[in-house]
Amino acid sequence: MDLARTIETEIIPRLMLAHRGPGAVREPLPVAVPMVITDGDVADFAEMIVRKPLSAARAHLDGLRDRGLTAEALITSMLSATARHLGVLWEQDRCTFVDVTVGLSRLQQLLRVYGPAFEISPAPEVERGRVLLAVVPGEQHTFGLAVVEEFFRRAGWHVQSEFLPSKPILLEHVRTEWFDLVGLSASGEVAAANVAAVVKAVRACALNKKLHIMLGGNLFVADPALAVSLGADFGARDAAEAVNRVDWMLETKKMPC
Repeated sequence: MDLARTIETEIIPRLMLAHRGPGAVREPLPVAVPMVITDGDVADFAEMIVRKPLSAARAHLDGLRDRGLTAEALITSMLSATARHLGVLWEQDRCTFVDVTVGLSRLQQLLRVYGPAFEISPAPEVERGRVLLAVVPGEQHTFGLAVVEEFFRRAGWHVQSEFLPSKPILLEHVRTEWFDLVGLSASGEVAAANVAAVVKAVRACALNKKLHIMLGGNLFVADPALAVSLGADFGARDAAEAVNRVDWMLETKKMPC
């Protein structure tokens, strides 16, 4: 954007608002560029979510929404990123287990508040299929899975979630119910070899013999290709990538040979 357009669309409107009287009606500022959430913003919000009341976090997020942050960006760039940041702080012994527990609990509450606005817009044209989302048995981190659930529902999938299943319960689901896709989340609490064993067992007993299996979570953020080596069809770094990869896979299947 050149200097003249910047002055026209940003500087002048801000100066006009600044010089209005207290009783004047405020109009929304034009959003010239998408908001960018930095690592510093995430770190500050993580401190807020742990140390301050939930109302303060909501007021902060409402302010970001008023300034043009989309519901999708709020979930991915703030809530999900904050959950990952808390995990890093825990691994580096820079926060306590209580801090992480409080922070993730509040992030779950915020996801329930802001998730519906993301899920209903835009409305999906068709239902894609049935997906079972679960953490790998033995894992405890469930917030990322809740975010993935929001993304798949918005994309038109019928979603069934099992946040803390035992291995027998997980296998019973895929043995007795038809799913087009199973998405498993692993943060690294369960060894990679055990994740591979779960993937193998799911595939072996699935009612749908052409079942697709996706792996996500912190274990695959740096290297999604690790998922394939563990027996899955693909891995995803985050919720948006997960939906995009599945869409690409479905479109590829429709293409004539």
